[in-house]
Amino acid sequence: MATPRRHRGPGAVAATTQPGTALPPFPTPAPGAGAAPVASGPRLVLGGRTIPVVLPNRRDPRLKLSAIIIALQVLGQTVLDFKVSIAQILITIGTCALVDMAVTLKRQGILAWPASALLTGNSIAFILRTNGTDHGDWWSLNGIEWFIGAALVSLLVKYLVRPGGRHRFNPSNVGIVWALLVIGPVHVFPQYLWWGPLDAPVIAALLVIVVGAVWILREVHMLAMAAAFLVPFCAVVAIFAAAGNSFVAIWSEAPISGFDYWLKICTSPELLVFVFFMMSDPGTAAKSPRGRVIYGVLTAVAAAALVAVQPTEYGIKVAILASLTLVCAIVPLIESIARRTSGRTQTSDDASAAASPPPRPALVRRPLRPAMIAVALIALTAVVGTAALADNEDLVYIEQGLTGPRNAQ
Repeated sequence: MATPRRHRGPGAVAATTQPGTALPPFPTPAPGAGAAPVASGPRLVLGGRTIPVVLPNRRDPRLKLSAIIIALQVLGQTVLDFKVSIAQILITIGTCALVDMAVTLKRQGILAWPASALLTGNSIAFILRTNGTDHGDWWSLNGIEWFIGAALVSLLVKYLVRPGGRHRFNPSNVGIVWALLVIGPVHVFPQYLWWGPLDAPVIAALLVIVVGAVWILREVHMLAMAAAFLVPFCAVVAIFAAAGNSFVAIWSEAPISGFDYWLKICTSPELLVFVFFMMSDPGTAAKSPRGRVIYGVLTAVAAAALVAVQPTEYGIKVAILASLTLVCAIVPLIESIARRTSGRTQTSDDASAAASPPPRPALVRRPLRPAMIAVALIALTAVVGTAALADNEDLVYIEQGLTGPRNAQ
């Protein structure tokens, strides 16, 4: 999900000289090659080594997003009948946090509050489900290996696939898509598009999502991006509904078609969570205002194209998620297009620069490197794997509940 930029703030605690306890603030840069300087803050002494500590800052927008997702998780555990256990949620979050803290400590020599990793783990546990887990199994570890696997893939891609020194994909998105395509519907499935009839629990969840979206997206300047996705996507899905498209879902005895097809997809809380809190990650979305609009439109087009051929809810949900994987892979190209079409007023220097041939997009002018090859393979695998779900007859049987308790959702 979205991981707005962290704002580090100074912190202070009482002085001590005991190993393993916090020391007063000090303006010392983090050790290690390439480490960024660390602002004044507490520090730890462990085994004779002084380690700067970066604590959470109450102005960090990621704390707002965490509050929204936690509120939805609480509703899911209490009144929305989410089929995920508290143990699955906590272990997934803990796995991401521990790995992130270990990598940061190794690379930068600091002990940092893992704000982004906590959101990654929470996002995975919010969307991913394991077959056979029932609502109310509070401490079930059923399929916990799949949650841990998705968490590890998310962080491996984040830290190892870094063309230009920055991660390209939304971590939780790529981890969930991997789990749904590679582990597959025999073991896992995504949270349902339909959360239940429009009564008090669902209305409460929608209010949390919409109010939270305004709260978060205004701060990270992503409201236009969200509209750029929702308007064309919902329009195209309306055309699909009018053309007779339908899908089967475990929660419906009959196939979903007609107006209900549009309603169940385009007003789904899951779709809104995807757009408002996953696509809006400033670390992986386009940066410029125009680029963000293009990014939203292209994701909508990709999602609609992948949704068009899916006969199951599972396939539709994977299609929506995989569209972001694809578009994140080409964000540098999107930014290049945004710059070329911005039409901003040129200064004399700009005009002279315009006389020379425009630079080619980063994806074109740079030679292929392992990280770029990995980006291309991840995006291609997501698209091809999602398209293949359309012909998966076993998936149709699973969604119809005809495969027995082993695959029960």
